[in-house]
Amino acid sequence: MKHFLITLFLLLNLFNAISLSAHPLHFALFSPRDTQDAFWQPAEEFAKQTALQLNIKLSIWHTKGSKVGMFKLLEKAQKNNVDAVIFPNVGKLALQMIKEAEQQKMPLLLLNADLRDDDIVLAGKPQQKYKYWLASLMPNDHQAGRLLGKHLIEQARDKNLVDKNGVVQIIAINGAIADTPAQQRLAGLQKAIEEDGNSKLIRISYAYWLQKSAQYKAAHLAQRYPETSVFWTASDMMTIGVEKALAELGLIQGKDYLTGGVDWSREGLVAIKKNQMSTSVGGHFMDAAWAVIMLYDHFNGLPLNASSFYQFQSPMSLISSADIDLLLPHLTLHDWKSINFRLRSKTLNTQLQHYDFSSASVLDELRKTQ
Repeated sequence: MKHFLITLFLLLNLFNAISLSAHPLHFALFSPRDTQDAFWQPAEEFAKQTALQLNIKLSIWHTKGSKVGMFKLLEKAQKNNVDAVIFPNVGKLALQMIKEAEQQKMPLLLLNADLRDDDIVLAGKPQQKYKYWLASLMPNDHQAGRLLGKHLIEQARDKNLVDKNGVVQIIAINGAIADTPAQQRLAGLQKAIEEDGNSKLIRISYAYWLQKSAQYKAAHLAQRYPETSVFWTASDMMTIGVEKALAELGLIQGKDYLTGGVDWSREGLVAIKKNQMSTSVGGHFMDAAWAVIMLYDHFNGLPLNASSFYQFQSPMSLISSADIDLLLPHLTLHDWKSINFRLRSKTLNTQLQHYDFSSASVLDELRKTQ
């Protein structure tokens, strides 16, 4: 009898595996930049490996910042029998996209950039007013801005990079003023300044996530505000632009001023190793992969609970020097085969009660393969 039950159990699992792979799910990720973007490229590659391990067809379509392109891709998804769309809020379009998808009966998962506060009031939470808006998965951008600000302020004080009154003077180079990640990261910086009590935000400038724009603005701001000791930026690539501008003025990062960004991008980690920036906060490039897993489970009988998953935020953290050495080869080679994404699916692990989508869990798994 015991052998019979074991055999039956194995057969059921085999049948389950066959049934899951018979008709692969098809998801589409709308990427707002191009294929070489410092943040979205690793996000896409990480998600591709997840889809491969779960036998999911993952189409990645790029809008290159086009608002019209987002709606065209939604139509394309309908024509290509896509089961669900993963997309970020680009140019405040998310609510319109949610409404259009509702008309098309196209399931959506909102990723990376949330609705604006006024749109949240209109839209409510996922699956309340719009049932095809399944869930939202957001990085904790407020945490990212606060962690970065706190680190840079503390490091500046340790290096005595203060004005004559002992105040750390800060310039913020932010993304796009209308983007929720930019707004929340800036709010996090302002919280860090409030907590510190002896630092001052003297100027906020918007570079719209562009390295060259950040470089141009930093060059002018550094000369206008020469006592600035911290250049906080909302992305790694803008940080690199800041460092280039200030290097041309004869200023040395880590000696004359400090700068750091957000993303854990390959370019950013290389810059840290060269002492061209102080640190990077990130981990959220992994979120597209977690969205794929959540949707996979949803379509395999474990529906997303809107009230809880709307509140889900992936944690952000400062990168350590050891983790840079661990992560950089994988970011460079786009090699994530050593990560077992199947272990993170509730469908494939019935004992799994809660998702662990932390970057720390990925780094731990990478360490074990070294």
